[in-house]
Amino acid sequence: ILDNGPGIDPVNAERLFDGFFTTRAEGLGLGLGICRTIVAAHGGSIEAGARSHAPGARFSVRLPLHRT
Repeated sequence: ILDNGPGIDPVNAERLFDGFFTTRAEGLGLGLGICRTIVAAHGGSIEAGARSHAPGARFSVRLPLHRT
């Protein structure tokens, strides 16, 4: 997932997925923590970083392939 917002401040990068951490005045700080919990429950991982060659953030979700 890519966005074109202000990006991720390196000072906050380590805390992005912490419960109740937010940089928004009206934010609750729950969204990314909940996303990480759901993805992990399915055996996956989620990470965030800066976009390359453009402003904004990049979020990557990896999930294992499920074979039936």
